[in-house]
Amino acid sequence: MPRRSHACRLYACLLLAPLAAAPALGSDPVDPPSPDGPATDPAAANLAFAAALEACVPAEHQSPHPFMRDFVVEHRIGGMEDGQCAYRQSMPGNMHMDCKLGEAGRAGLATEFRELAEGRMSGGTGEQPAWTGDCEVVTADGKRMPIGKQ
Repeated sequence: MPRRSHACRLYACLLLAPLAAAPALGSDPVDPPSPDGPATDPAAANLAFAAALEACVPAEHQSPHPFMRDFVVEHRIGGMEDGQCAYRQSMPGNMHMDCKLGEAGRAGLATEFRELAEGRMSGGTGEQPAWTGDCEVVTADGKRMPIGKQ
């Protein structure tokens, strides 16, 4: 199995489709919580989003795609739904990833945002992180494909 970078895992690189605009994610963004006010630099924004993710408070965050220069990844925490944290990530090809994360999944994904903030998203692994098992990719035509459940 090919080795994938940690950044690739964070950005759901398993199912990249042709370049297309990502769908709008809906309502106005909510700034992630930050003790020092709104985050103004990418590292601070990643750290603030990681904190919001662990607490599962509604928040939105944008980040550049690690491989597709003109694509901005939209991350959204929708809050708790039926005991799970609703998380959505836009993907190229007019797709998105929907996740219902438990506490361990939130902690795992938050760790990846912290590593990204610290510049430690390098190296690779042949294994997907456990949190992706709580996710599915929704294609442009509405088909849902579980990640990591085969």
